[in-house]
Amino acid sequence: MLDEVGLPRAAVERYPHEFSGGQRQRLGLARALILNPKLLVADEPVSALDVSIQAQILNLMQDLQHDLGLTYLFISHDLSVVRYMSETIGVMYLGKLVEIGPADDVYYLPVHPYTKGLIDAIPVPDPLAELETKQKGVAGELPSNINPPSGCRFRTRCPRAQELCAEQEPPLRPFTAEGHFAACHFPLREPQVTVAPDAAVLPGESLA
Repeated sequence: MLDEVGLPRAAVERYPHEFSGGQRQRLGLARALILNPKLLVADEPVSALDVSIQAQILNLMQDLQHDLGLTYLFISHDLSVVRYMSETIGVMYLGKLVEIGPADDVYYLPVHPYTKGLIDAIPVPDPLAELETKQKGVAGELPSNINPPSGCRFRTRCPRAQELCAEQEPPLRPFTAEGHFAACHFPLREPQVTVAPDAAVLPGESLA
């Protein structure tokens, strides 16, 4: 298994403090894969690593997915990393799913203001372009998840919030026929389908 994750056999004789951050992530993958799982839950697997090491670990995970037929539940606050790894992206806020759909649709055509805020918060490589951008990400303070706001939980930080948002929790409804769903009373774009919310089929579900 060490060979599979790119570590030498001699690694079994070493202590944890002798490994770099990237090597420790490889060891974590090896430990998880020993059980021959079909589903691997990866919670912020590269958030503490340098960008170059992040790329190595993400590429390794993709290779392992291809070779071993793995399915990942990939959890991260960085949507650029999520998009690189995912076919379907789900965005959650205070424990609620606010948007889900094909990765490119969610990333390039977000429906929910929170999703757009996360995308806007991704750093731009060009410092001058970063200074000129008007996109500032998500404003405001994160509310308590023990006592969340009424209605839409994102309303206290949302630039599009209106009175309805405090009164009613928005349902998760379809916006395209390709499985793009969002929960927002005042979305960034209008739905392209007319399916009733209770008849909608989420990605991975079946009508049968």
